[in-house]
Amino acid sequence: MTDPAPRVAQTRERILAAARAALLEGDGDFELAELARRAGTSVGLPYHRFGSKSGVIAEVVREFYDGVWRAVNLADFDALDWGVRERERLRRLVEFLYAEPLSRLVISTLGRDPQVAALAGEPWVEMIEAAARNLEKAQRRGQIAAELDPALTAALINGGIRHAIGLGLAARPRRSKEAMVEEIWGFIRRALQLAPAVAKPRAASRQDRRGSKGEESRTRGAAAPRRRRNR
Repeated sequence: MTDPAPRVAQTRERILAAARAALLEGDGDFELAELARRAGTSVGLPYHRFGSKSGVIAEVVREFYDGVWRAVNLADFDALDWGVRERERLRRLVEFLYAEPLSRLVISTLGRDPQVAALAGEPWVEMIEAAARNLEKAQRRGQIAAELDPALTAALINGGIRHAIGLGLAARPRRSKEAMVEEIWGFIRRALQLAPAVAKPRAASRQDRRGSKGEESRTRGAAAPRRRRNR
């Protein structure tokens, strides 16, 4: 007997791909008849798979936030300094949101639907909770101001990042990714009273030390007064 699972998965992906395209073309909205036409299915199939049009959009939003989580995962980044790591996390977030065509709609327009808004709120709550834990660790290590409330600070920073990037995506001309990262990171650094990362001095090599000693000897020799010869 043929396993129906691959075919079901392919149909599901066709519907979601069609929904993404329809959302972009319709500036955040579409008709189910148009979605079915794009996906090559009956009008009733999206209802059967997702329950409603809102259910389809909510699944598109869920996949979007899965991409956000993958983007900000720093498992491959080995810098130990907290500030360096978090600035890189911010850079990757901005990079993802600028490259993803749905970002502007997900951050602004799609949140008007109650079902979609409820779903979209869950990942942000998770991000705020993860950020609060991250801030607590940084406080224990003495890397950020100890008097800050981690949960409140995480909520303020994450909310600010979300809306700042939303404004940046909607602006014409659009602010560059590099400028967006610099402005947001400057705000975060000041809010957390975070000192700039200081590079550790490079250990002098043997050749450097020999050169330094030689230079020191030449300097002493040039500075020392010549002894007068007794006649």
